[in-house]
Amino acid sequence: MADLRDKVVVTVAPTGSIPSRKDTPYLPISAEEVGDETKRAYDAGASVVHLHARNPQTGEPTSDLEVFRAYLQAVRQRCPIITQITTGGGATTLGLGPEARLKAVEELKPDSASLNAGSMNFGRKLFPNPPEVIEMFAKRMKELKVKPEFEVYDVGMVNNAIQLVIKPGLADPPYRFSFVMGVLGGIQPSLRNLSVLVDDLPDNSTWQVIGIGRHQLPMGAAGVSAGGGLRVGFEDNIYLKRGVLAKSNAELVSAAVKIIEGMGKEPASVEEARQIIGI
Repeated sequence: MADLRDKVVVTVAPTGSIPSRKDTPYLPISAEEVGDETKRAYDAGASVVHLHARNPQTGEPTSDLEVFRAYLQAVRQRCPIITQITTGGGATTLGLGPEARLKAVEELKPDSASLNAGSMNFGRKLFPNPPEVIEMFAKRMKELKVKPEFEVYDVGMVNNAIQLVIKPGLADPPYRFSFVMGVLGGIQPSLRNLSVLVDDLPDNSTWQVIGIGRHQLPMGAAGVSAGGGLRVGFEDNIYLKRGVLAKSNAELVSAAVKIIEGMGKEPASVEEARQIIGI
């Protein structure tokens, strides 16, 4: 196996559930737009795409299976990037039941899916992920051979993943974690907090930082420096720098690649990312 120590996985989240066309005219919504944006991000150095679905008429977040299907088809037609579907439900659909949140994963079987590792106040809304839901999602993903990515919004969620999923054997190593830093109600972005999260990880884990808003690239850089990866894209941040909208997700990926190369590392190819993540 090739030496992957200096390879960094870059994930792009091109749409998300929070930003709207009022926030940025460059937000991709239709399947064609998401496919084109993902291809541009792949060409710029991304090896994973994290997908939320949007109603193509209204632009509102949706759990519609056919929208997810169209997104995946458009992405796969354009590039070989690793595909990941959210099971979070999205900002305006946090009230979805667990079965609805998991349906697209069960039907479409992407390479990976997010697995939120605990309940929290997400902004001003309750985001429920009780132990039985975490266990059910993990069991089903293992049966489907879909790689879970533990979304960690606070320190205790690392231990949730360990106690509820990893120790019972409901996921296979290497274990994949995302540290979401900067959501109101969750852990805030700082080097100290990142260090605590990394120190709590179980053996045979890989991880990335998801910095929210203006923290996307600075916390991503901290993650790369500490041996992890990073996620960029309009889901979490729409600005290239203060007051300047990114015109494409690819611009944010390119900024991430500059950080990676500035540290003497390289963005992982899709095949290298598959080895690192364990897909």
